[in-house]
Amino acid sequence: MDYSDWVLVVTSLFLGATALFVPWLAELVKRKAFAPKLKVRFDLAPPYCIKTYWHSPTKPELEEPVYYFRFEVTNDGQSQARHCEAVLEELWIYDPPERPHRVPSFSPVNLRCDGRDSLDINPHRRGIYWAMGHISSSSYQQREERSIFIDVPDRQGDHLRFLFDLVHYPYSQPSCLAPGGYAIKVAVYSENAPSQEVCFKIVWSGQWRDTEQDMFREMVVQRIDSIR
Repeated sequence: MDYSDWVLVVTSLFLGATALFVPWLAELVKRKAFAPKLKVRFDLAPPYCIKTYWHSPTKPELEEPVYYFRFEVTNDGQSQARHCEAVLEELWIYDPPERPHRVPSFSPVNLRCDGRDSLDINPHRRGIYWAMGHISSSSYQQREERSIFIDVPDRQGDHLRFLFDLVHYPYSQPSCLAPGGYAIKVAVYSENAPSQEVCFKIVWSGQWRDTEQDMFREMVVQRIDSIR
């Protein structure tokens, strides 16, 4: 082939590669620029942690107080985050003097959001709260929740429990926390967004208080960088 033929071949190859590369690059830029971006926020105060009441349409007389402890998941990106789920992945126990020990064989379980295990989150949508767990009144726990309590080994008693808000309650691992010090790791997953991990330290006295201000001294939940 002479020089003009080589120029034609190289030009054709370049144009072919460009035709393949440009759409791929455009799609990559689109995904980066308009991708969903999940963020987890928490504070030991309303609206994250609140006092409310149990109600039931079939039991109009029911009005039992309950404290909910929740974290907020937001999408700070530019497109919808699809099929988001929050998973309680690890449970740790603090033994004196403040040494954490991971509960062995603890299987990841889905936390519940409005009765569901997953949902889509639109960009800049505020107020998607996932419940870590709740503390019901003593009478409600004894009457309605006692059957699903599975304690951490060696932490039993007649105190109130902090009950994890799970989609399904397994029979083979802890579902609640008696008084003591604990830590949990929660991961938020999405079909099309990077996952987010967050850790919480929990110190629970087992005592009920009638006001949020007083209750949040008995049940202290703090976001921490890592469990150590």
